[in-house]
Amino acid sequence: MKLRPTTLAPALGCAALLVLGTPGTAAAHGDTIHFAVGGEQQGGHVRTVATWENDGDPVDEHVAGTLTATGPDGRTAGPWQLVAAEGGKGAYTTRETLPEGTWKVVVHCGFPDLGHGEGTVTVAAGTAGAGQGPAPAESAAATPQGSGPAGPVAARREAASPENEEAPAAPSFSSRTGLVAGACAAVAVAAAAVVLLLRSRRSVAAGAAATRSGTAGTTGSRGARR
Repeated sequence: MKLRPTTLAPALGCAALLVLGTPGTAAAHGDTIHFAVGGEQQGGHVRTVATWENDGDPVDEHVAGTLTATGPDGRTAGPWQLVAAEGGKGAYTTRETLPEGTWKVVVHCGFPDLGHGEGTVTVAAGTAGAGQGPAPAESAAATPQGSGPAGPVAARREAASPENEEAPAAPSFSSRTGLVAGACAAVAVAAAAVVLLLRSRRSVAAGAAATRSGTAGTTGSRGARR
């Protein structure tokens, strides 16, 4: 069955709308992000909310941005990376914390679009976080063992304890085997020497007997001639 062009046209139009969407939907938010910064920050964590500049909708995509703070005395903190915060879409904060005081905060981002925001925040006394200092666990790990007064004493006690004294090493199997082999070799040499000695004595005795026999024969032949 052949479809008429008048039947295909509406279908193609609907498909195009589904693929491309309503004109202007992709650009409804705009291409600029605004960061709202200000107010009192609890715990020293600066909080900011990202919204689209055109319609004010919260940015529900991942934001790649940084935060920098400057104090009244010229101190600076950051740039620190923005991370998602609890409390709604578009809310961001930092892992680091600001010390107490008043700070001018500037936020920039480059994804999903360019964004910017400025504001002044106040960190109340007693609510400031740990700042950029090392964690207590890291400080404890960085302290060498035995650095206190009791360190050398404990080291000497451990060195002098009977448990640390090395016990005499037992002769190994290979050394025992070598001793046995040496003893067997010595016995074999001694036995060979005894055998050689007996053989030499027998040879000497046989030679002496032959000599005596020869002497007796010579004497008898001389007597017969007389």
